[in-house]
Order: sequence, then C-alpha cells, then structure tokens
Amino acid sequence: MKVLWVSLRLFDDNDEKQTAVWLKALANKLSLFPDLQLGNISIGKDINQIQRCDFENINQWALPPFSINKQGLPDSSICEAYNTILKEFKPDIIQIWGSENPLKMLPFINSYPAAKVLTMQGVMASIADKSLIGISFNDLIRTFGIRELIKRENIYSTAKSFDKEAKLENEMIRKSDFIITQSNWTDSQIKHLNKGAKYFRVQRELRPEFIKVDKKWTEIQHNQPIIYSAAVGYTLKGLHILIKALAIVKSYYPTIELRLAGAIGRKDWLGDGYLRLILKYIKVNNLENNVIWLGAISSKEIITNLQEASVFVNPSFVESYSMVVAEAMAIGTPAVISYAGAMPELAEDKKEALFFTPGDFKQLASCIISLLGNTDLSKNISLAAQVRANLRLNHIDNVLEQYQIYEEIIKASNPNNL
Repeated sequence: MKVLWVSLRLFDDNDEKQTAVWLKALANKLSLFPDLQLGNISIGKDINQIQRCDFENINQWALPPFSINKQGLPDSSICEAYNTILKEFKPDIIQIWGSENPLKMLPFINSYPAAKVLTMQGVMASIADKSLIGISFNDLIRTFGIRELIKRENIYSTAKSFDKEAKLENEMIRKSDFIITQSNWTDSQIKHLNKGAKYFRVQRELRPEFIKVDKKWTEIQHNQPIIYSAAVGYTLKGLHILIKALAIVKSYYPTIELRLAGAIGRKDWLGDGYLRLILKYIKVNNLENNVIWLGAISSKEIITNLQEASVFVNPSFVESYSMVVAEAMAIGTPAVISYAGAMPELAEDKKEALFFTPGDFKQLASCIISLLGNTDLSKNISLAAQVRANLRLNHIDNVLEQYQIYEEIIKASNPNNL
C-alpha cells in the first residue's frame, strides 16, 4: 500500500519549531508498518529544481518555490514535476494535508488513478470572518507602513485572502471522496458542502517528547507569575487581545512575565504591520519589561516553558483542533482558552481549563488572575487536564486509526479486488 502525502513540510533530523510540528511524529510511526510505503511532497528552500530527499524509510521530494495563479495552480514546470513523482512512486492514495497547502489543487486537476484524501486542518471560510476581531479601524490604519506599501500586503488584505482561499477549499471539499477531520466543529463547517463523501476522524499525534515528559506541571515550584503563549503571527491568533489582558493582569501582579513563542521577524519600521501594532500596545501600556519574545523554539524548550509557566493561554478566534492546547494539557499547565472552534472539545470549562469569550480581553484577564491567585484551583485544573490528556493518549491509537483508514479507503476504491 503506497500513500503519498502532499504536505506543508519536509521531514529531516532537525527538531520541529513551526509548521505542522505533529506531522513528523505521525509519519515516523506510520512508516513502521511493514506493508505501508509512505511518500511525501513539499516545498524546499533555496532550490530551483525537483530534488529527492528521502528521510529514513520515507520517500520524499522537494519542489522549488513557485507562484500560484488565481485558480490556485502553480506553473507548468511544477505540474510536470508532480507528474514525474506520481509515475515514479505510483501511489494508491494521495493525501492532501490542508487547504493552506500551496500544492493543494494539484491532485484535483490530475487524472492519476489514486484515491484522493483531503485532511482538513484550518477552515478558510471560518477564518475569513474572524481574523479582524478586536482590531479597530484606527488600529488597522496604524498597521500600514513602508513594508505594506512595498509588498502590497497588510492585515486587511490577508483577511480578504482567506475569502479567496475559502473558494478553493470549497472546491477541494466538493471534489473529495474521502475527508479526514479532527473535530466535530470542523465537520459542522464543511459537511453541507459534500454530503456524499466518506468522513473519518483522527486526532493529531502528540510529539514523543510531550508524552515522555519527566516532570508534570504539579511537580514544579511556581514562585514567579508567568504566562506562556504561542499566539504569535496572524491576527487570528489573538495576540492583541492577550496584550490588552496583560495590562490588566499587571495591575494585580506588577512582575508578571508573558513569554511568547514563535518567529516574529523584524521589529523595526520594516517589520510586519501587525507586530508593529502589538509593540505599540506594549509601549502604551508600559509592558516592555513584562513581555519576553522567545522566537521559534524546540519541543524541549516548549516543555520547559510550559513547566515553568503559571498559566498557558490560547486566545485564538478559531481552531480546528489546537495542538498547543493538547500539549499544555499533557504537561498539566493550567490553561485559559477562548471558547472558539474545536477547543471546547478538548477540555471542560472550569474543570480542565478556564474558557473565555473570544475577543473579550477583560474576561481573559479575569481568568488569568483567578488562576494566579488560587493555588488550589490551578492544581485541580492541572490534574484534571492531565487525566483528560492521558485518556486521549491511552484510549485512542491515532496512528493505527490512520492506517485503518487507509485500508478502508483502498477497499472502497477497489471493491472488485476484495
């Protein structure tokens, strides 16, 4: 059984720090099945032609960076390279990982006779109407600068681009016979678009480091109030909401420390407009000494920060699953989470986490203050979160479920071979 992934990343020996960090954990385990040959295609860096770059026993190809037309398609050379890979690998199943994938439309315009499986990650249509929550018109204007003029990109155009991506995503959904999701929420957003598809459910695979962690949150002393979050990047992640909440928290805990994980790029006038807005929020609220930018960090560093933090926060406006929440719960860090997307499926409010209304920075601040000021509440939530996380790990074999889905797809695609 040959399965070709069209994914957002290439696998190597380096520790994952950003895109689809859980995908390598799944690939490594799937590749151990003796009757499954796994292949992977993604975009490489600093190359100008297709390159073979196998990882362990996974066949892998890197394609050079390219531009995409209005139909979501790359140029003809990329299409030809994709055809070459198909002829060489001869997949039974082609699995497309997410509609954010720049290669996403290739399998749907190609006539190669393999079962096409769409694995949903984000849901573009749901992102489009939520990405500017909490951004006023004046704030929007403040994000425009030289960088935005040069690149002709800004947070407003990015929000509008999700509308365009949603149309392509809907086309992918309608053309897919098999669709994999991670949550009931995702199902609710897409099932009406393709009632005839076969739907499957698979949770995302935690990285081994989070499963084998040596110390849980309850085994660490927390003398300094620390908030840890990975809400860096798009406005959709809600960092502006967290910074506003931090200003309130600081009035109760002047030494509060907010540690932010994730690559941010330049902080000067040539930096991203949204980041410049965040820096302005920080300066206006006198938070320069309270915010620590960690940059892109490894799984080991994430675990250390989760262990040391008093509170983990995810203020995102929409999530189809939220791996960062699952990771925090595995460590046991008490979490404050926006009641958005699929996140309420991961934890129960006031038992395994505290939830707040998306965009409500005052309620977010209140939840953080509740955990910082109540050791018993924090410990109870930590222990309950660990139990919930262990249930996900011990009662569901995500890798075996994914493998069995492949078997079922093969049978459905070739009924005469049963």
